Amino acid sequence: MNMESTKVDWNGKTHSYRPRTDWMDRVSPDLHLHTECEDDLDPVTFEVLRQKLWTINLAHGDTITRISGSPLLASLDFNMTIMTEDAEVVVNAPYVQFLNAGAPLGIRYIMEHLSAKPGIFEGDIFCCNDPWIAACHQMDVMFAAPIIVDGQLFGWVANAGHQYDLGGIVPGGWPQNAEDVYSDPVVLTPFKMVERGEMRTEMEALYLRQSRMPDLVALDLRAQIAGVVLARDQIIGLCERYGAGIVKSAMRRMLDQAQESFREKLLAIPDGTWSETRYLDEALPGQRTTQKTVFTVTKKGDRITIDNEGTDAQTPGTNGIPFTSFSGSVTGIISVSMLYAQMFAYGGCERQIDYELTPGLLTCVDYPTAVSGGILQAIPMMNVVQTVLSRMMACDDDLRKDLVASPGDFMLPVLIGFDDRGKYFGQAILDAFGMGSGARSFGDGVDTAGPTFSPLSMVLNVELVEQWYPLLFLYRKEDCDGGGPGEWRGGNGIRSAVTPYRSESMTVVTNSGGQCISAQNAPGLFGGMPSPAGHYLIRYKTDLMAKVGNRIIPAGIEELTSDSDVPLRAKSNGAPLDAGDVMEIRVGGGGGYGDPLERDPARVARDVRLGYQSEEAARSIYGVVLTPNGEVSEAETAEMRKAQLAERANWTAPNRLNNDPPVPATGEPRRLVHAYIASADKGDERVLECDKCGHRYCGNDGDYKSAALMDEGSVTVIPSNVDPDNFVDERIVLRRFCCPGCYVQVCAEVSKAAEPIQLEVRLA
Repeated sequence: MNMESTKVDWNGKTHSYRPRTDWMDRVSPDLHLHTECEDDLDPVTFEVLRQKLWTINLAHGDTITRISGSPLLASLDFNMTIMTEDAEVVVNAPYVQFLNAGAPLGIRYIMEHLSAKPGIFEGDIFCCNDPWIAACHQMDVMFAAPIIVDGQLFGWVANAGHQYDLGGIVPGGWPQNAEDVYSDPVVLTPFKMVERGEMRTEMEALYLRQSRMPDLVALDLRAQIAGVVLARDQIIGLCERYGAGIVKSAMRRMLDQAQESFREKLLAIPDGTWSETRYLDEALPGQRTTQKTVFTVTKKGDRITIDNEGTDAQTPGTNGIPFTSFSGSVTGIISVSMLYAQMFAYGGCERQIDYELTPGLLTCVDYPTAVSGGILQAIPMMNVVQTVLSRMMACDDDLRKDLVASPGDFMLPVLIGFDDRGKYFGQAILDAFGMGSGARSFGDGVDTAGPTFSPLSMVLNVELVEQWYPLLFLYRKEDCDGGGPGEWRGGNGIRSAVTPYRSESMTVVTNSGGQCISAQNAPGLFGGMPSPAGHYLIRYKTDLMAKVGNRIIPAGIEELTSDSDVPLRAKSNGAPLDAGDVMEIRVGGGGGYGDPLERDPARVARDVRLGYQSEEAARSIYGVVLTPNGEVSEAETAEMRKAQLAERANWTAPNRLNNDPPVPATGEPRRLVHAYIASADKGDERVLECDKCGHRYCGNDGDYKSAALMDEGSVTVIPSNVDPDNFVDERIVLRRFCCPGCYVQVCAEVSKAAEPIQLEVRLA
């Protein structure tokens, strides 16, 4: 991976740390690196070691959950990695993918800056939560241990886990009203927490002094230390059993295989540029403006170059993420989409990636921008990467089987207060881990499956949360119309409702990513629709207690009466919750795939029957008419769909002067580059044409969307969606595009009305 820029000093002070190509020249000569590999690694031993390294990572995670008392770590809100002596990631665990992405950066910083003094020795464990060096935000603390074998640095193990509270102006560590980092939890550059096997008690005391809940954080700290100790000792045991050279040879082969697999997949994709624009709501609570991010991948041969040109500059507030989160979004999605067979050995794929980033923009913020409350903007970033990567994978028949639309953006309400015994609490409700997954090229997304980027994360049992905190869950249920419509629909998210119970006081802090409260959750793919926005809705002074007294538990918040209903904004600090008040959290679903009018009507009828889809959405989006007994009315459905296609014929024709020179025919085979668009020779020209009707959109290197018919309207077309005017002053619209020949819907995007059509792909 090309991490170096000659124009920017990526030193971890103002700009994020990105090691220069010559960083190893500044490692102390007294630190001896283990680099030797044995040549006679047989396939059986390789597979045994490969699987053992994977299980060590899983045991690392299991150790953390067994020791920590934190509900955050119990939800598997962490990740861990095994690395080589120079910090290439050999195995990334299947938890929150981007969360430990800073480990290679942090370890290279430690080797470059600390290897001479205080030095790196057997038994040391380093700690860091600096977002400009190794952390996604201050609460995701990295612990890293060197693996010393025969006096040489053999490798590293590291984890990053979300610790419960490390200070800042808002309990819990997500201050949404922070204008800069000085309102965030404390920032700690790398230091030794454990030195030669002994805890540095003065550093532990300093660390715990920052927290409102030091006893719980002390358990978190010990859990993470225990995790790296277990993994370190297990790998040393492997070296003792098989020989250090054999184990290192297996690690190198894993990296080489991952690199070669990623290269082959890139070579199967045509050269070109893919881009995605997303908007982030309110940099500070109450602001009614949005900010723009642009993510662009240029693929040439077996390499990709990634840039953030077009992204808005950082501002006071909490919409920015550091380079750690940006790069982790890329490698995390590549791991789960393209390297799952290689045990997420993303150090191999990093060798094929070049980052050409401009610092000081929202997706690569400079110090001292507030970042702790902005961590949820890393989720829209991962979903953007998911969308772009899926569009690229659609260009190859084999890769298309693995693509998936993105899941929803993340919602994180935090409940803060005192219970009836005067004990302080601060609890993040992590029900967003019950979001729906995106649709695939061959099937629907999975309802309440959880995020693609975190295969093993889970929603805690309500009994556990109720045991820890003074609240009750009234229900958790799968949402209706929560996924993005499409030929294959996105999976639905969940709805949960909580109420205070034996609480002296309780307030709600809301944290949200992207526009998941105001406009959309997950974008769709290839004509698939976005999923609707979620909500935090408080119903004040309800008749809940009267119903409970009559042994009636409401199945939905609509069954309650209330004095007033208040939808909370994406970011807020301190809405009160008292006895009898109820808050419902609607968690987003995944994006859809393909034109909804292409969906089998029988599937629509089944979804309505099971409560996954409303009958109104069946008619308005899918063009499916049902009989009174829930069966498909074949004749009426055919007529309805014919009428909806006729409406598309009236969408706006492109106002475009095509001065692009024609692309000569190449003689290459016809290939799909989209669910409904192919790159093909047509006469003496290479063109993009409709795969269904043969309509020519443009030359092969043109922008197909500018040659499609377009409808621009309200995002409330998305079933059960909200009106963005309730939250933002800028006009947010849904643009839908269809083929001028057969009217198949090829794209649906959410955009500011004032901005031009978003570029999606331009082949080379």
